Amino acid sequence: MNESPAGVPGSTTELSGLRIAMLGVDGIGKTSLSRELCAWLARQGIASQVVSWRRLIAGEAPCPAPYPRTTLEQMWVEDWRLLYGGGLVDGEPVDQRLPRAFDEFQEAGVEERFPLVADNVRSSGPLASGLAEWAVDFVIEAETVRPLAAEGVVTIRESFGFKPVLKSLLIARACAPGSVPSAVVDRVIDRIEECYSDPYLQPDVGIFLDGDVEVAYERRQKEGRGVGIAEDLGLAGITGETAYLELQRLCSDHFAKVAKQWGWYRLELGDRTPADLCEEIVDEVLLPRARGGR
Repeated sequence: MNESPAGVPGSTTELSGLRIAMLGVDGIGKTSLSRELCAWLARQGIASQVVSWRRLIAGEAPCPAPYPRTTLEQMWVEDWRLLYGGGLVDGEPVDQRLPRAFDEFQEAGVEERFPLVADNVRSSGPLASGLAEWAVDFVIEAETVRPLAAEGVVTIRESFGFKPVLKSLLIARACAPGSVPSAVVDRVIDRIEECYSDPYLQPDVGIFLDGDVEVAYERRQKEGRGVGIAEDLGLAGITGETAYLELQRLCSDHFAKVAKQWGWYRLELGDRTPADLCEEIVDEVLLPRARGGR
């Protein structure tokens, strides 16, 4: 891997403040690639920060307090509640089982212990969850990403905000009819795609990780990580491997479409290592940009 453009010493400093985002299905390798990119940037003397909603509330990325930290923490709890859309777990309403406050939510270990499947989930819940995730993206962009970029820090959104929003909306569409009609959800998806096309939410560099969803699923199983909340259609009553593959294939199709519309770089994964993928991104995207290209 070239460490800097040939004949242009130190030009990688032009990358300072770059906003990078990745888009790809769950388990495809976005986190590993983010780690590799951060390591390469560090070797160039460029500060970087991986940013996600989860990292912000976990203290792994800078989040000003009390705003927006308190808001992001409380919305994290309500996002979970909305995903379950008034459903039942073991015959008990999820709304009664989930804590109201973030501190209680953390203390109860909800993310590790709460069932990922529920009965009678109404589509209004995951639909509202997706819109809540969309709203949060504006806060993260305004209060964390852009201030860091202004300081010269390269920010890496390891999972572009469109992804969790789309997943929640697809879960809503798969839920049994009787709440929000699927045709309405489809129109919301169209509007969300349009909104994420706006330059404010678009990164400076977008990378679409194009890989096989079956490989992503197998990797999850080998690592013992299993499937997390909103990574399959369990909330819509579909379980097992099929539930994961169906949702992820739908996402992959949408990702390929919008990545092309947005002019994002398409990174073909195959069986390549994160280091190899990082090398391609550096040589084909970052270094040309440092030389003055786009």
